[in-house]
Amino acid sequence: MTTWICDGCGLEHPESATAPPADGCVFYSDEVSDEMRGDLGPHGQWTTHEELARLPHTTMHRQHGRGVHSFRREPRFAIGHWSFLVRTPRGNLLWDPPAYLDDEVEGLIRTLGGVAAIATSHPHMFAAQIAWSHAFDRAPVLVHTLGKEWIPRPDPVIEYWDDHATPLPGIELIHVGGHMLGSAVAHTTDGTLLTGDTIAGCLTPNWVSFQRNYPQHLPMSASVVRRIVDTLTPYPYDRLYTLGGDTIDHDAERIVAAAANRHIRWVSGEFDHLT
Repeated sequence: MTTWICDGCGLEHPESATAPPADGCVFYSDEVSDEMRGDLGPHGQWTTHEELARLPHTTMHRQHGRGVHSFRREPRFAIGHWSFLVRTPRGNLLWDPPAYLDDEVEGLIRTLGGVAAIATSHPHMFAAQIAWSHAFDRAPVLVHTLGKEWIPRPDPVIEYWDDHATPLPGIELIHVGGHMLGSAVAHTTDGTLLTGDTIAGCLTPNWVSFQRNYPQHLPMSASVVRRIVDTLTPYPYDRLYTLGGDTIDHDAERIVAAAANRHIRWVSGEFDHLT
C-alpha cells in the first residue's frame, strides 16, 4: 500500500494500491466552493514520499534564535511553505510540517531533538503530518475542530482542540480564524508568534497583510482583521514568522497593530475619495 501526496497542495491522502483519481484531493471537489475550501490552484497529479526523495533537492535550514528553526525543500514542492521547529525543554513542536519526508530532512530534525507534538496553522498546512507523527513515535497531531472536515488521512494520532491548546509547556495554540475558519497561531511565552498565513508578509519589509485568498489577493474584512488583532492582545510578542518565510525580528506587535489599522481604514472606505 502507498501513501499518496497531492502535488497541488502537498497533503498526503490515505494509503491505497493505486493513485486516487484526478479529482480525488480533499481540496479539489466542486461540492464545496473556493470561498470555503480556499483557492489552491490546479490539482490532480499524485506522487509519493519515495518519488520525492529520488528527485534532486536540498533542505534549506534557518536558525532564528530562542529555539526556533525553520526549513523548506528546494526546489519547492506544492505550496512550498516554510515549516518550523520550536525547541523546548519538554520536547519540540513541529509547526506546519513539510509535505515530504526523507532521510535528509528527518535527520536534520533528529539532530535538533526530534518531534514531541505537531500542529498546523490551517488545513492547507496538514501536509505530511501523519507520516511525520509516525516517524517520531506517533507524536500527537493537534487539529482544530473546524478543520476536521478537511482531514485527508484520518489516524488515531490526531487530537482535536477548540479555542486554545497547549501542545507543550511554554507554547499555546490560539484560534483566530480569518484565512480559514479553523486558522490558528502558535505563541511562545518568550514572545514568538508563528502565524501561518493568517498574518502574512508583503512586498514592504517589516509589514504584514491580511488576506482571505492569496492567489486572488482577496482581503479580509475590517471586522475580521480587528477580531484577529483583539484576540492576540493578551499574548505579547516581539517576533513574527510566516509560512511564506517572512520574518519580523523586532517590534512585531506594534507592526501588526499598525498594519491592521491601515488595512481596516482602507477596506472600510475611509480613503475612497483617493481612488
